[in-house]
Amino acid sequence: MPLSRRELARVLAGGACASLVAACQAPPSIAPTVPAPAPTAVNPLVKPRASGAELTAVQASSELAQGRNRFALGLIDARNQPVVAGNVKVEFFKLLSNGSAEKRADATAIFRSVGSASKGIWVAPATFPETGGWGAQVTLEAPNDTPKVARLNFDVRPTFSAPGYDDPAVRSVSPTERDVNGDTARICSNVPPCSLHALSIADALTPGQKPLVLLFATPALCTSATCAPELETVQQLHSTYAERANFIHVEIYQYPFDAQRVATTVDEWHLPSDPWTFIVDKTGIVRDRFEGAAPIDELEPSLKSVLA
Repeated sequence: MPLSRRELARVLAGGACASLVAACQAPPSIAPTVPAPAPTAVNPLVKPRASGAELTAVQASSELAQGRNRFALGLIDARNQPVVAGNVKVEFFKLLSNGSAEKRADATAIFRSVGSASKGIWVAPATFPETGGWGAQVTLEAPNDTPKVARLNFDVRPTFSAPGYDDPAVRSVSPTERDVNGDTARICSNVPPCSLHALSIADALTPGQKPLVLLFATPALCTSATCAPELETVQQLHSTYAERANFIHVEIYQYPFDAQRVATTVDEWHLPSDPWTFIVDKTGIVRDRFEGAAPIDELEPSLKSVLA
């Protein structure tokens, strides 16, 4: 059961990790070939209690939908520490109504981090042709160690709540530096405020504009501690591609930020978590989307594909 950004923030504020695990416990698997799943949560930095298992898989994608997905997960070892290295294979199974499971695909997961090795997630490409219940078996191979396996179940929805691949970008009139008379500290919680507030999303999506790199993040209040590093990554891209693409940062909360009133633009985009980075082509179509940590190794090739 994925938690909303606000629900997750309340859990973190109360330090109720045990409650989070209980709330996110997936139902027992209906397939004998895919045993009962591990606890799942939106944020892989929120760790379940040590269960004695050699490997625990934690769902890091807030939602998965029919078609193309960036499947993200956290891996936790027997000492309740994040796994950040090794070779990881993910096998995907469709859970069938007769109680069996049918393997549909497999993929290699890569650890994607921003800021530091601990601020990251494992990411694998996945395509789900059907909605409903699915399972994943995750195998970790590390040097001088026996392979370790973890499993989890998850649901695939018909569509994403936020704009999906090949969907039109929402033409939000997001706040700009003009709206605050240049006092960008009112629309950017980064210290110092970043320079990515010259255009609104609606401005950037007018005909004849360049492709758009759009980041939703709250550096000061990010529950996963990845917003500020993600903003740094986008600023690094901006320094190289500013003449060929537009770059916009949208703050998650309205000013004053510590009141945590979600910004209108964030609600218009129906974002279930933060941070999010979208790559939008010059016709206003979302071509790529990244939830959580997305290093330049992921973002730059995606941006280049819409610049070609």
